[in-house]
Amino acid sequence: MVLHPTDDSADRVGRRGVLAGLAGVAAAGVAGTTVTASRPTERATSLEPTAELAIEGLCEAVVSEDGETVFAATRDGFATVDVSDPANPALLYEERGLTHDGQGPMQRVYDVKYADDRLVVAGPNAGGRGELSGFFLYDVEDPANPERLAFQPTNHAIHNCFFDGTHAYLTGSGVPNEPTMIYDVTGDAPEQVGEWTAVDEDDAWRDAGRNYLSCHDVYVQDDRLYVAYWDAGTWVVDIADRANPTAVAKLGGHTAEYLAGVENGFTAEFVELPGNSHYVQPNADASAVYVGKEAWDREDTSDHDGGPGGIELWSMGDEPTRETILAPPEDNDGATSHNFGVRDDRLYTSWYGGGVQVYDVADRTAPRLLGGWRADETTSFWTAEPIHEGFVGASYQNPENDREERRQGVGARLLLFPEPEGEGEPAPTMEPRPVPETGSAGDTDTPTTRPPDSGGSEGGTAGRTTTTGNDDTAGTTDGGSPGFGVLAALAGVGAAAGLARRRPQEEE
Repeated sequence: MVLHPTDDSADRVGRRGVLAGLAGVAAAGVAGTTVTASRPTERATSLEPTAELAIEGLCEAVVSEDGETVFAATRDGFATVDVSDPANPALLYEERGLTHDGQGPMQRVYDVKYADDRLVVAGPNAGGRGELSGFFLYDVEDPANPERLAFQPTNHAIHNCFFDGTHAYLTGSGVPNEPTMIYDVTGDAPEQVGEWTAVDEDDAWRDAGRNYLSCHDVYVQDDRLYVAYWDAGTWVVDIADRANPTAVAKLGGHTAEYLAGVENGFTAEFVELPGNSHYVQPNADASAVYVGKEAWDREDTSDHDGGPGGIELWSMGDEPTRETILAPPEDNDGATSHNFGVRDDRLYTSWYGGGVQVYDVADRTAPRLLGGWRADETTSFWTAEPIHEGFVGASYQNPENDREERRQGVGARLLLFPEPEGEGEPAPTMEPRPVPETGSAGDTDTPTTRPPDSGGSEGGTAGRTTTTGNDDTAGTTDGGSPGFGVLAALAGVGAAAGLARRRPQEEE
């Protein structure tokens, strides 16, 4: 356990600050942690960071209930940051090289989750054979002095996790049928009490290739488990009884029968839309669910546009409806949706090299882009999360670095932004990519509440539009560690592969 002061010399701003998805360019080359404002663009608000903090290896970042502390995964451990003064973030604590009973250190710690003064630190993100795998539980009531409470080993990798204060939910990465594992941690001695997989709902999912039926991320709210299941869609599961979860809805995705007939491996289906359910989060009352799609367009599929992926806006009810899809920023083939945060009617989104963007989604049929920031030469964003004043964006690498530096997260940093003001402009949206034909299965373009394997299609980039009222895609379905990045499922490396596709030159 080492407390490290902030290294201001490592803090710097990218050479180019750009409103994500827009054409305006803003100069922002300033040393230190305070950033000067640039000229506004003609659309929405061109945000500028109020400060930034270098944290090597930074990946996922989550926030305390009061919005004044950030907890971050650092690939080899975790860090805590005081953001009570958005102009002067302070590194409170770092713990790296996590070991247990002489095993470890744990590798590829890409995810942490916080609730009720406790923190779950999980890994490795992929692989795991012969490695220290599982999750650490910490008391972080004093975020400057975390206390380790427990370690729970697993026999599988943990690509992502969630923590609601009493239970930890883990992706069963590499486990047959890719379940979500549920652990009771109320007594500080974790105990597995349940698990759920799509195979529990229909045995036909057993024949879907493991790349397609892949439990990528999970979220829990009010006895509902939300599972981003890659090409198998997004599932909503009743977990009032953690020992007996039951699916209640499936949003988008392919049918089990279709996926059973697709060759497994690093295929176009795995990389491109439709499919690629990467991250999911509901709004506060669960009347809406937002689904991020991580996808890229492969050069060998010239007959269609397979990415990058956007964010679906769903209205929930007896018949869930995908109202529209937020389009990814333009001018960067790697700018696909990654993780995001929700507060009230606002979405705080990250798009790798496409920067960060904030949307008003009060009207899901006509979302509005409120503001954003982008410096794609020097930043690549893993997530964005609201804090007590404004929001943070976690840039997990500097794309200008060489391959090894990017792998280690050299140049990673936490950037703080003000809350955008004003009503913004109509958000760019995208048309759905239709699901391929499934023979006797017929039309798969509608969501389901039962049976759960008759899902819909996913979003694509064809037909980019700007919403001005009711979106004409409402009522249809269409089409994300890095997600598999898209490669993390195969190489455990993450989205650097996707970003590399748009790099004009590669140094190594």
